[in-house]
Amino acid sequence: MATYYNITGYQGDYLQLTLNVKDSNGSPLNLSGYEVRGQVRASYGATGVLLDLNPTITNSISGAISININSYISQDLPVSDHIYDIERYPSGIPTGNTIKLMRGKFSILPEVTR
Repeated sequence: MATYYNITGYQGDYLQLTLNVKDSNGSPLNLSGYEVRGQVRASYGATGVLLDLNPTITNSISGAISININSYISQDLPVSDHIYDIERYPSGIPTGNTIKLMRGKFSILPEVTR
């Protein structure tokens, strides 16, 4: 069910995204009763987490998820193409049935102006 969506950011920039999750029919996915989590890793086999996205549901009925990455965090991310995913799970049950909502490439480009 995961939607493929690439994200690009710059080292040292504040990154604010609102992602609108849709079901297989293209309608907003109701996220009521769920929580979300997401991570960025260097590759699928990587054991270390480069970034915890800390996504938050901003509108459960319309399937809106917000991600905010502060500039002091992005400045330390390595320049490269990484991978990420965001999944939902039942509220209060992080080991419950999870479903991938979004996944894709998470690219970090170098900062020019310092």
